[in-house]
Amino acid sequence: MVAFALWIFVAGRIADELSANGFSWQKLTREGFPARISLYMEAPRWRDGEMHWQNQGLSMTLMPFKGGHAIIDFRDTHFLKIGGRDMQLAHQGNLMSVVVDGDGVDRTSFEAQQADLRAARAGFDWRMQAAQLGVHMRRRDDARHDIALVAKQPVLAQNIKAIGGGSLTLSRLEARANLSAQTLERGPAAGDVIGLDRMTVVRDGLTLIAKGRVKLRAGGYLDGSLDLDIVNLKAFADALIEFGLIKKRDKRKLLLLGGLGAALGGDTQDRLSLPLRFQNKRLYLGGLELGAAPKWQ
Repeated sequence: MVAFALWIFVAGRIADELSANGFSWQKLTREGFPARISLYMEAPRWRDGEMHWQNQGLSMTLMPFKGGHAIIDFRDTHFLKIGGRDMQLAHQGNLMSVVVDGDGVDRTSFEAQQADLRAARAGFDWRMQAAQLGVHMRRRDDARHDIALVAKQPVLAQNIKAIGGGSLTLSRLEARANLSAQTLERGPAAGDVIGLDRMTVVRDGLTLIAKGRVKLRAGGYLDGSLDLDIVNLKAFADALIEFGLIKKRDKRKLLLLGGLGAALGGDTQDRLSLPLRFQNKRLYLGGLELGAAPKWQ
């Protein structure tokens, strides 16, 4: 009887903590006595300032007497609003792991199969589909967090309806970045700096590795630079054309840069190191202007 009363008390405290941190739901069921606590939520929602999230349902299992570790399974599509952006993530199988310590969330991991991620804002939309999608976050220190993304067989599109046409198909996409705790809590804002520790893009014979940092400018543009290491320059140029970033006539200029790099530096004609610069609302690859710089909002 004492053990059951303690279990009821702990389960109630967990629900109270969730509610105090912005969660709400239509119905909550508790199960799992004595070793675990399983919470089943109908129509869960979360809100923190300008950030909103909702789903049709979730199950959360905790081992409260063995540390702050929770396993979460989501029932349906996620709907998320961050600073005016509407995002949704649909998937089939999924699993999330959250580890909490005395300072809050220490690390999280989310894995999904057959993921379909869409983001939209006035004048901008974007979409990615992937056979498998993983997003991982850990606290680096009190000021910054590390975030990693791994996507297998992703398809990227600049328009939500463009999958299958005007899209770019990759074999693998991996990215590891760091951003401030404030950015993570409230969403991106002008003045924030995002560090890209490493991004790897693989597509057929093409491998692209990028590192650097960018600053989010007022007006929605990016400022900064990334160092690119490109293997298979011809495949890279073809990918830029396919995604609409350069014209076919610019392919010759890019291949010429590869020839100059082989003659003047340590590069070979199928491998080239170039800076990708975001400057004055324009995007430059080495000395080649690609057009308007991408906007973060």
